[in-house]
Amino acid sequence: MDNWKLGEEEDKLFKDNNESTKGFSIGKIDNEDLSEIIFNKKEQDKTEKEIPPKKEKIRNGGENKSRAGLKKIFYLFLGAAALLSAYYLFKTLFPGNGTNIKLFELKTIVYKSKALPENNLAITGYLVNKNRFPVSYVKLNCKLYSTKNIVLLTKHVYAGNFISIKKLKKMSNVAIDMELDNKDGKNMSDVEILPNHPVRFMVVFFDINPNSKNYSVSVSHFYRIKK
Repeated sequence: MDNWKLGEEEDKLFKDNNESTKGFSIGKIDNEDLSEIIFNKKEQDKTEKEIPPKKEKIRNGGENKSRAGLKKIFYLFLGAAALLSAYYLFKTLFPGNGTNIKLFELKTIVYKSKALPENNLAITGYLVNKNRFPVSYVKLNCKLYSTKNIVLLTKHVYAGNFISIKKLKKMSNVAIDMELDNKDGKNMSDVEILPNHPVRFMVVFFDINPNSKNYSVSVSHFYRIKK
C-alpha cells in the first residue's frame, strides 16, 4: 500500500503325516488284532473327517485377512491419488494470488470529468509475468484508503486495458468501467501474457472522497497456460 505511488505368509495347512505303521505277521487274525485294526481304522477315519474343515477354516481365515488388507491399501492409495490430482489441478488453474507477477511504474492522476463535476482518480501502471509459463486473464484488486487506512472503495479490473486521459474526460463512468473490465484486454493483450512481457493496466475511482489518501493494487487472480 503506497501513498499515491507503487513500489502379508500362507500356513502349512497342517500337512502332517497322519499315516500310522503297525507290525503284522502272515496268518490268521485273532479278534483282538481285528478289533485293534478296526479301532485304528475308525480313529483314522474320524481324524480325516475332522482335520479338513479345520484346515479350510484356517486357510479361509488367512485369505480373508489378506484380502481385507489389500483392499485397505488399495483404497488408501486411491484416496491419495485423488487428493494429489485435485491439488495439481487447483495449482494449474489457480497458481496463487500474484505469484511471480510484478507491478511497476504506478502513477496517479486526479482529473475532472466533463460530464460530471467530480474528482476522479486514475491509477496506471504495468505488470510483468515473471513465471516460466504464459498466463492469461490477470485480474487486479484495487483499493482506496482513507488517512486512517480504512478502505473506502474497492474495484477489480483486468490487465491490458488503458484509456487516455483525454478520452477519459469525455466518457461516462459506466463506459469506463466496461472498458477496463474487458477480460481479454485491449487488442487481446490479456489472453496470453508471455514471460517477462510487460502489460499496461488502469483503474479509475470515481468521485473520490477528499479524505482519500492511499491506495493499493495487487494481483487477485490469473490462469496458467499449460503447453
